[in-house]
Amino acid sequence: MDATNLVSVFHQMILQLSSAFTAPTFETFSQLVVGWLLTPGCGTITGMIRTLGPAATKNWTVYHKFFYRAAWSLEELSRLLLVRLMAPLLEEVVDVTIDDTTCGPRGKHVALAGWWKDASAHARGPVIHWSHNWVVLAVSLRLKAFPSMRLTLPVMFALHRKKADCDAGHPYRTLPQLARQLLVKMAEALPDRVLFVAMDGLYATKDLLGDLPPNVIGVSRLRKNASLRTLPPGKGPTGYPRKRGNRLGDLATLTRRAKNWRKVTLLKQGRKVRRRITGLTCQWYHVCKLKPVRVVIVQAPDGSEDDLRLVCSHVDCDDARIVQRFYDRWGIEECIQESKAQMGMERTRGWCAKTVSRQAPLAMILSSLVKLWYVQHAPDQPELLPQALPWYPHKARPSFRDMLAALRRCLWRERLFNLYGRCKSNETLAALEHALCSAA
Repeated sequence: MDATNLVSVFHQMILQLSSAFTAPTFETFSQLVVGWLLTPGCGTITGMIRTLGPAATKNWTVYHKFFYRAAWSLEELSRLLLVRLMAPLLEEVVDVTIDDTTCGPRGKHVALAGWWKDASAHARGPVIHWSHNWVVLAVSLRLKAFPSMRLTLPVMFALHRKKADCDAGHPYRTLPQLARQLLVKMAEALPDRVLFVAMDGLYATKDLLGDLPPNVIGVSRLRKNASLRTLPPGKGPTGYPRKRGNRLGDLATLTRRAKNWRKVTLLKQGRKVRRRITGLTCQWYHVCKLKPVRVVIVQAPDGSEDDLRLVCSHVDCDDARIVQRFYDRWGIEECIQESKAQMGMERTRGWCAKTVSRQAPLAMILSSLVKLWYVQHAPDQPELLPQALPWYPHKARPSFRDMLAALRRCLWRERLFNLYGRCKSNETLAALEHALCSAA
C-alpha cells in the first residue's frame, strides 16, 4: 500500500467522526488535524496554518474560531472515537485506566486554571503549579501484532474545576466523582462489554469504587488506613443479621499473618517479573458497604520493592489478573507524557473557557488516532516499522514517536508527490522526506 492509500485510510478514520460536527466545521477539523500532526511541537493555530499552506482553504480566523465558537461536541467526538474506531479492536472484557494530570498554561488570565498538585510533574516528587487539572479515561489493550506492547488510548476527559469556577451548568465535582461520570458514559456507550478499570489509591472512595456501574469492575491500590473486616458471620446478639464483620487488624498485621502464598510471573512496564501473591475476600465497609471485596497482597521475593496491597470490587477475579491489571495502569502515564511531549498538549495558547476545555483533550484524541492508524496497518507495511539503528540494533517495539513519524512521512510523501510528482529525481524526494520526518 503506497503513501496515498495510507493517507486515504487515515482520512477515512477521521470521516467516521464527522457526525460530531456540522459539515463546515468538519472540513475545518480535517484540515487542522493534518496541520497539527505535521507541525512539530505544535500548539498554535497560526503554526498549523503555516504548515498547511495552500491546503488551508479558509480564512485564518475560521481556524481560531474552531475552538472558541464553532458548534461541535467534545463528548460526542469521544463517544464516536470509542464506538466506531476502538470498539472493533476490543474484547468482551475491556481494560480501562483512569488517572489525572495537570496541564500547565502560561498566563494568570487563562480561564479555569488554578494551583494544582501533580505527583509526576517533577522527578523529586509532587509539585504544586499553576495549571489545569484533567481527569483522563483511557482504553488499554494488547494486540497480536505487537504482543510485548500494551497500547493505551485516551478517549474521555473531564476538567476538574475549582469551586470558584463552578456554576449551575458545571457543579463542583471531586476527582473520583468526575471519574465516575466518565465511567458511566463509557458503560452506556459499550452496554455489551464489561469494563475492568484500574486506578490509583486516590480513587478508592465510596464515590467511585463503592458506587461502580453494574458492568464495571474496579481495581485500586488499597489505602494505608483501610479498615478491613471479615464477612458478616450471621445473626448478631439481637437476632438480626449483622452488617459488619469482625476487624482484621491493620495492613501490616494482615500481611504478616497471610498464608497460601504463590509465585507468579507478570509483566511490569514491558519486562517480566516474579512476585509472591496471596489474597482474601473481606469487607471494606467504609467504602463498599455490604459488598465484599477481594484484597491481594503482592511481594517481591528479593525484597527489592515495598509490599503492594490491592483491592478489587469483584471477588471472583483471579488474584494474578488483578495484579497484572494494576501493573498495566502505567500505560496511561506514558500516553499522557506522549501527548505533552509530542502533541503539544501543554503548549496550546488558548485562554478562554471554551478553548481551554477543547484544546488539550483534542491533543490526546489525536494521539489515539495516530496509534489506531499505525497498529492496524504497520504489520502489513514493513516500511512503517521502526528501522534498526546503530545504537539500537534490536529495536522491535515501536514508540509513539515512531508511530507519529510514520504517519508524518506518509502525509508529507503524498503532499510532495502532488507537488513534485513529475520530478525525475527520486533522490530529491527522499532527501525532502528525510529532512521533514527524520526528527519527528
